[in-house]
Amino acid sequence: MENKETTNTGAAILLYQLADSAFPIGGFAYSCGLESAVKQSFVYDQESLRAYLHSYSQQILSFDLPFITSSFLLNSDCDEILIKMAKCYSAMLLNPPIQKSGAVIGRNWLRICQQLTNIPALEQIETVLTKAKLSCDFTVIYGLTMKIMGYDLLQTKNLYFYMMLRDQISALIRLNVSGPTRAHEELFYFLNHYNKLIENLEPTNYELAYKTTYSLEIVQLTHDRIWSKLFQN
Repeated sequence: MENKETTNTGAAILLYQLADSAFPIGGFAYSCGLESAVKQSFVYDQESLRAYLHSYSQQILSFDLPFITSSFLLNSDCDEILIKMAKCYSAMLLNPPIQKSGAVIGRNWLRICQQLTNIPALEQIETVLTKAKLSCDFTVIYGLTMKIMGYDLLQTKNLYFYMMLRDQISALIRLNVSGPTRAHEELFYFLNHYNKLIENLEPTNYELAYKTTYSLEIVQLTHDRIWSKLFQN
């Protein structure tokens, strides 16, 4: 019989790997519109940067987390609901650069997690969506994969929020918008500021997901039309 302490240690080690920017799913390499926000002067000083990151964080809570929560609460035999969720997410995300990025990250996430854990149910997610001719959008499949790997809902939401903010901070540094120390001060501020909000957030069905920060949509839609410093290497 497997030792419970060993199991918990293994889960913690995997969680550290999932949170690492070196985890090879590709998220850290895409600034999610931040570069365009800088070029269009949405972000030009510390105050505007913090306002931008607040908008970015609030949209995660109102749009991303309902999909993640709904995905997490799916039963293993709810293929039809997963397909319905994926279609709804695709219809609400009328943003080609973000759609393309999310599909690549989601597919990489599924395959690497399956390789590390050897859990057949992870592979089945991609099979279901591929048969329905849908992409494995990261935001849609993430919650279900975390549940399958044995994590609880709060861990799932916190890790997602951390990864999204971490990638923004990485982009700030790579774009030379902020130095490493200043950028990580912002990361520390936002993780602390939103920790209780995420913990106390009522579970929301994906059908109630919404967006209000349209400035993010503008900069994300124009991101594919500018030369990206993130890919110069």
